[in-house]
Amino acid sequence: MLRYLLLRTSYIYLIVHILMKQLILIILLAISSVAFASNAHIEYDSLVNVYFASAKKNMEAKKYDSAHADFKNLFKLKSTIPDDAAYYYGLNQFYRTKYKQAQQGFEKYVRLLGDKGTLFDSSIYYIARAQCFEKGYVEEKEECNLCHGTSHSKIKCLKCKGVGKEYCSLCSGSGVIISRNNFGDSYQKCYKCEGTGITLCSVCHGTTFQDGDCPQCNGKGYVIKRKDCK
Repeated sequence: MLRYLLLRTSYIYLIVHILMKQLILIILLAISSVAFASNAHIEYDSLVNVYFASAKKNMEAKKYDSAHADFKNLFKLKSTIPDDAAYYYGLNQFYRTKYKQAQQGFEKYVRLLGDKGTLFDSSIYYIARAQCFEKGYVEEKEECNLCHGTSHSKIKCLKCKGVGKEYCSLCSGSGVIISRNNFGDSYQKCYKCEGTGITLCSVCHGTTFQDGDCPQCNGKGYVIKRKDCK
């Protein structure tokens, strides 16, 4: 009996020992993974600074193709990229005469920071210049002079085409209501239109206008105007 208990105790100790070693191994692997991920993140962050600095340096040296290669490497990184990178990417593309891509870079910067960005005015200027070189004109938003930016306007009624009236829906415009029964058909003056066959429009109620999207700006509140390049 004593021998059995000793063997059982030894067996339990061995199992516990193995489990503890496995647990320690799992903890060490987890710590290593976290450390690796942290180091990788630090490495990516440092590469962001390296590629961005290299791109700007190449731009200063007018090596725009080399700067473009730096930007491509920068955008491949799985890390946070400075907002200014969008502006400098657009500027580099502008100097490479890639005006469509340049616009995209400047517009990205404007979307990220709006008019609070220190490079906002410069971005707007280069967007206009890029449009000029690409299209020969500049597109600018102007407030709609019909709805005054509200996007809504009084428009000609779509139901009655601005007439203000429509055929009576009860008698279908005949002015007469026909009742059919076993004694034959009976005819009565339509009580809805009083026999005229015409009623006020059910949408505009005779005003000939209805509220809707402004027809001039299609409900946007602004229109795009093309202007000659200066």
